[in-house]
Amino acid sequence: MSGLSLWLVPNPTQLQLIQKMLPKQPETRPVSAASYPEITPHITLASSAKATQDTILRAIPSTLHPILVEFQKLEVGDHYFRSVFISVKKTTELVALHEHIMAALDRDGASPSAPAFPHMSISYIADEDGVAERKKASDELWATTVVEGPETCQDGAGSVVLRCGDSEEGCVCLSSFEGTEVWIVRCEGPVQHWQVLHKVTVTPDVA
Repeated sequence: MSGLSLWLVPNPTQLQLIQKMLPKQPETRPVSAASYPEITPHITLASSAKATQDTILRAIPSTLHPILVEFQKLEVGDHYFRSVFISVKKTTELVALHEHIMAALDRDGASPSAPAFPHMSISYIADEDGVAERKKASDELWATTVVEGPETCQDGAGSVVLRCGDSEEGCVCLSSFEGTEVWIVRCEGPVQHWQVLHKVTVTPDVA
């Protein structure tokens, strides 16, 4: 992966909660050094190998409001960047933001992409560790962190809840997050070398 990406990122409290539950490199079995890097929970709104930072900035709407990101299903994929991920509900607001950015980048000749939009990656696992390791990571999440949500959402799709720790009130669980920042990230080389270039904070909704 190389180029610039636009990420929708949870509010700081939820970001910390989700980050704490993301799997680390297992101590009980050998895996590639490229597997289980520390990742920032996010939804990729668009990526481009051609776009400049100015092009990306122009593509972001002048007014941004918080966007609710609702979790649907824990899935295992066949690509490094979609090894284990949570598919996300295609709400009107999320799709509108994505389409606005994609169209703006397209007009600028940036050839944007956003495979499997929308999803939130949980683990990146190297191809050499194979399908078995991705399945094992998913199974371990089901055993420790992921619980099924209500039977079905209104649209008939299932939902999942993440157990993100405990508080005095009991288990801290998230079935969604509030997207409150859009980050421009340079995604070049190993994940640990990716750079956050710019952050745009949304305008809070007035009750």
